[in-house]
Amino acid sequence: MKKLLTEKDKILLSECKKLLKENPAIKKRKLTVIKDLEKRLYYIKVWVITESQPLHILKGSDRRCFRGKSCYHLDHICSIHEGFKNKIPPEIIGGIKNLRFIPALQNINKGYKVTKNRLQETIRRGKNFNKKNNI
Repeated sequence: MKKLLTEKDKILLSECKKLLKENPAIKKRKLTVIKDLEKRLYYIKVWVITESQPLHILKGSDRRCFRGKSCYHLDHICSIHEGFKNKIPPEIIGGIKNLRFIPALQNINKGYKVTKNRLQETIRRGKNFNKKNNI
């Protein structure tokens, strides 16, 4: 049985679709499998911001690929999951200061993990961002 969408869900879904249409490369990330629409929208926003960063300036960017033992993955140092959970603005999680390239296996093994100090620093940056932008 299909669940009826609330007005809020319809708005969130519409915003997700709009961002994906404007940023077709993000579709490859298969974020539409995320059932929680607020979380899905957050992830999409983070990836839109991430991919708009000057990634070429990061060490290891020339080794970015998606398959193979010598591949490097783009890593969100403070994960998107932690960003959503701690209400950190997508601009901080997708910003260049929170990005790095690391070996693929290391990134896969890292998963959502982030050090306590790094998480606290990122939360603080998020609060400063919110104050600065009157959010």
